[in-house]
Amino acid sequence: MGEWWRSFFDAEYLRLWGPMIPAEQSREHADALWLVLGLGPGARLLDAPCGYGRLSVPLAERGAVVTGVDQSADLLAEAESARGALGEDRLRYVRHDLREPLADGGFDAAFNVFSSLGYGSEDDDLAVLTTLCRAVRPGGRVFVDTMHRDAVVAGLLAGGPAPRRLSDGTIMMEESVFDPIAGRVETCWYWAGPSGTGARPASLRVYCITELVGLLERAGLRLVSAHKGCSAERFDVTAPRMGGRIGLLAERD
Repeated sequence: MGEWWRSFFDAEYLRLWGPMIPAEQSREHADALWLVLGLGPGARLLDAPCGYGRLSVPLAERGAVVTGVDQSADLLAEAESARGALGEDRLRYVRHDLREPLADGGFDAAFNVFSSLGYGSEDDDLAVLTTLCRAVRPGGRVFVDTMHRDAVVAGLLAGGPAPRRLSDGTIMMEESVFDPIAGRVETCWYWAGPSGTGARPASLRVYCITELVGLLERAGLRLVSAHKGCSAERFDVTAPRMGGRIGLLAERD
């Protein structure tokens, strides 16, 4: 499918996927990151990729000095419009491909959330994690929140995600096929509503948790703990659908 993500995260993405995570859940995610990353006022924090700034803003408001990095011009424009009274000294955004090293470094912590790995090849993902590792200081922490293979397969066997309705009446549904040889989910989202109809495909590599930990280690990070998605709760594989999302907290040696 090529580098499908280069055009995926545009204004239409903001309209369709932006409402997926309510503001209250974003605040809960920010609270969890503040805790697990050991942040305090003045901590230098890297949000990569930052998307439209849903976590960059609340973490900067709490006192962190945040740099948000993303490859999407549309998402960064939305993030800039939502910064409120936060100045560049507290929150700045940079357009950058995370497969390449960042010019800035010495961050106290970094995070990569909402399944932002698996878009390309395994080498691509290793490059992203290596960028995060090298961006933090020795002893700095990195948190990764994503789906994992066991949870994805369990979800598909249960019938996959249910269709959802946006506030304007638009109906969205997802059709996915898992390729166990490639370890990828080939998926397509369809929608229909007052603003029209459309379809948008994507291809995602889904790793088992062991593979994710291996990638972190190859990038130069040491696993500290596993969590229930973007939360401070410990991961529990006995929970429904193989524990759901996985959050991995790691540290640069």
